[in-house]
Formats: sequence, structure tokens, C-alpha cells
Amino acid sequence: MRVVITFTLALLAVLATETSAAETPTWSGNVARIIYENCTSCHRTGEIAPFPLETYEQVSDFAYSVRRAVEKREMPPWPPARDHGNFIGARTLSDADVKTIGDWVEAGMPIGDLASAPKPPTFPSGSQLGTPDLVLRMSEKWTVQGNNKDVYRFFVLPTNLIKDRSVKAIEFRPGNAAVVHHVLYFLDTSGTARRKDAEDPKPGYSGFGDPGFETAVSFLGWVPGAQTRFYPPTIGSTMYKNSDLVIQVHYAPSTVEQTDQSLVNIFFHESDQVRQVQEFAMNPRNLTAGQKFVIPANRVQAFKTSFDIPLEISVIGIAPHMHLLGKDARAYAVSPKGDTIRLINLPVWDFHWQGGYTYKNPVRVPRGSKLYYEATYDNTINNLENPNNPPKQVTWGEATTDEMLLCYFHWLPFQPGDESLDMETKLPTSVNEGSSFRGMSIEARPSVTSGIITLAVESTEDRTMTFDIIDINGRVIGSSTTQLVQQGVSSITIPAESVPQGSYLVRATSPAGTTTCQVVVRK
Repeated sequence: MRVVITFTLALLAVLATETSAAETPTWSGNVARIIYENCTSCHRTGEIAPFPLETYEQVSDFAYSVRRAVEKREMPPWPPARDHGNFIGARTLSDADVKTIGDWVEAGMPIGDLASAPKPPTFPSGSQLGTPDLVLRMSEKWTVQGNNKDVYRFFVLPTNLIKDRSVKAIEFRPGNAAVVHHVLYFLDTSGTARRKDAEDPKPGYSGFGDPGFETAVSFLGWVPGAQTRFYPPTIGSTMYKNSDLVIQVHYAPSTVEQTDQSLVNIFFHESDQVRQVQEFAMNPRNLTAGQKFVIPANRVQAFKTSFDIPLEISVIGIAPHMHLLGKDARAYAVSPKGDTIRLINLPVWDFHWQGGYTYKNPVRVPRGSKLYYEATYDNTINNLENPNNPPKQVTWGEATTDEMLLCYFHWLPFQPGDESLDMETKLPTSVNEGSSFRGMSIEARPSVTSGIITLAVESTEDRTMTFDIIDINGRVIGSSTTQLVQQGVSSITIPAESVPQGSYLVRATSPAGTTTCQVVVRK
């Protein structure tokens, strides 16, 4: 009897060991996929994250930090709570993925069969959307001092548009991804931003929250790892003639001096006969009767705004905004039938990871619904972000020590079928600025010229190419130039005496395809 029992226990121990081994996650079989899909877009060489997560060796070196960050839900950074809006590009880990990483670290980071491991993702170095219709670049380089401090700076990018245009996408391209933390967009039609820029001796002008003017349109913003999408063909956002696109760039702390000269790619609809996205902002004017936007010292203060919606709408995007005292925020609507429509919930506000959020499908809000936006502020010493020590009474303002109560809503008048409209549009093949496309590449040398545009053209074979100078509205300036380009690198010149001063694209076209580069003509 004792022999049987001993044998049975031994068999159970073997089976338990085999089961445990089978369930132990490995890098190749389980963890690599999670890291590549959720972390590597920011944690790679040259990007904003402090260390790369591209290989087994790199991830295993930081495994304990990775486990702690995902278990605390600090990474990947995605402030919205679950079940409060189905947003495009949500960077969230399932409970199962978090457990897998924890179990893997606990087991000693086994590597598994590398031959079966997924390949690391590849990322385009240029535009992810194709050839833009308008390129707006910072006019000067900004120097990030190596003093390990955050910097918030506004830069004015004149559009020089001669008429209103319907935008189908705005794509931010960081000039130095290692220091650009996030970007917010504003559109100025008043000239205020230009005046503020002129008054500041440095490139752009300083500012923490408010750009100093009422934005004509909100295009939300950009954060590292975010994937820009086109609006669907029937939807667009207006960019007004003679307007200035103003970008607020948050530069992350750096221990070494670095420079940045970022750009923004603008893509226009061919036709302006599309549904124009509207914007509405909840602010202190929407506070309940008798309430004022004042945050007393040593107080956790909550505010509630409301608005009666006069027509049936489709909400396509949302962007809450506060400063450093922000604690939490949420937006929702209550229908005439009493149903609650959850729009967004930020249980832990983080000024350094703010942004705008686009719904995968527009959210229908019936006519007569009441829209609510609630926000809480922590003006106590328990808030480590509090800019005042000791705490002081805080009111509305754009300075670091001031606060804001804002939530932007992007919406359309409702049309049947909006709820099934897919805002997560497909992407075209990526192209690199000034790089090859089907065996061709062109580059302006120099990029700033006057009477003659000189191009360095590289081709993998002899081919006839047509060169056009394109203005900001997509029009061809002057006559086209057609030349035979030989295999290898050639120097091509294009007369530009009659080209007005300004920024242009040079487009090279051949039977194999089209590629472009940017050039500035100065007289």
C-alpha cells in the first residue's frame, strides 16, 4: 500500500512539474508579442522613451521595471478608463497580458525558442500617410538645454492659404523624437500668436497651457506612438485662409543639449464639399449656478459643468484639459430617457500625458440630452505636482501656477449610419520625406535657393522623369521640366527666376511612381 501511495505522489509531482513548465511563459512564445505591440513604438532607439525594448536582452535587462510599470498601469501610458469610450489607438494591456509579464519575470525570464519568436516591428522614418499637400516646418531650430527640465513652447506656422480648405489629416513629424514629448494644435486667425512670437526674442513664445488666443479650430494633438489617421472621405475639419497653425511642443527633460526642428504635414480633401467637424468647449461659463472657478488652498475641489444639447449629434472626439492641480475628470451625457452615455473617464489626471481621443465610431447623443463635464483638483501638499509650496488659492489662467477647466468636443450633426462610420481609416503605404520610392529619390541641394533649384536625383535605372514645382495649394507653378535621368546619382537644375518667394514641393514623376522634396525660394 505504501509503495502505491508513493508511486502515485511521485507521478502527481511529475505531472505538476510538466504542467507548470508548459504554462510558464517565454519571451519567444508569449512576451515578445506583448512588448512589440504595446511598447516598442516609443521604446526604441531615437524615440522619447528612456531605454529601448527591441530585443530579448534589452527587455530582460529592464524586466523588473517593466513588470512594475505594467502592474501599476503606468505603462503603456493610456489615461482613459475602460468602458468609457472605444477610442482609436488605445494602448492598454489586458489583465492576462499583465499576468503573463509578471509570471515570465518570476520564472527568470526564460527565452524559449528564438527561431519561433515574432520579428521586431519596423517603423517608417518619414510620413506614415503619404505625400502631404502642405508642409509646415518650424522656421528655426529650438535648442533644448541639457538642464534636465521640462520646456513648453509655442511655435507659429503660417499656412499662407488663400482660401479655406477642408483638412482630412494633420500629421506631426518630430524633428528630434528623443526630446519631443507631446504636441497640441491650435489655429489662430487673429494674428495674436504672431505678435507674441515677435515680442519673444527666442524662436516661438513661452506658454504653459493657453496659447493666448481663442483657437478657431481644435485639431487635438500628438503623442509618441500615436498613429495619425485620415478622416473618412465624407468628413473634414476646416483650416481657414491666412490662418496660423500654432503648435505647443512639450520638450522632455534632457541631460545633454539637443536641437529640434519639427514639421507638420497637412492633407486636404480634393473637394471641400464634405461634412465639417464642429467644436464645442465646456468651460467655467458652463458651471452650475452660483459656482465660481476658484480652487482654495489646501482643498480638494470638484467642479461640474453642464450644457443642454439642442440637436441630435454624433461625437467623434474629445479632449479634456487641466494643469498640474488636476486630479481626475470625466464627461458623459444623459438622454431625455435618463440613459447615461459614457464619453470619457480619466481617473488619474496626468498633465504630462494629456491628449485628444478619437472614437472608433461616432457616439450618438440624442437631442435634448444634457452634457456634463466634471473635474477635480488637488490643491494640497499631497499633490506632488502642485507648483505652489505652500499651496495658494488658484483661479483661471495660462501660467504654470494657474488652472483651467476645459473639455473640447468634436462633433457632427447626426446622420443615419453615423454609429457604424469607421473612424479608424486604413493607411496608405508609408513614404519618406525626400527619400526613395520605387527606386527613385530626390533632394534639394541646397534646400534654400533663389534663381535655380538644384536637385540630387538618385535612380536605380535610366528613366525619363518630369519635375514640377508645387505650391501650398497643390497647384503647379510654371511649366514642367522633363529630363532623362541616368542610373546612379545625377544633378538636375530647374529654373526658378519666375517662382515667387515661398516654400514649395518639387514633385518628380516617372512611370514607376512619384516622389517629392521640399525647397524654399528666396529673392
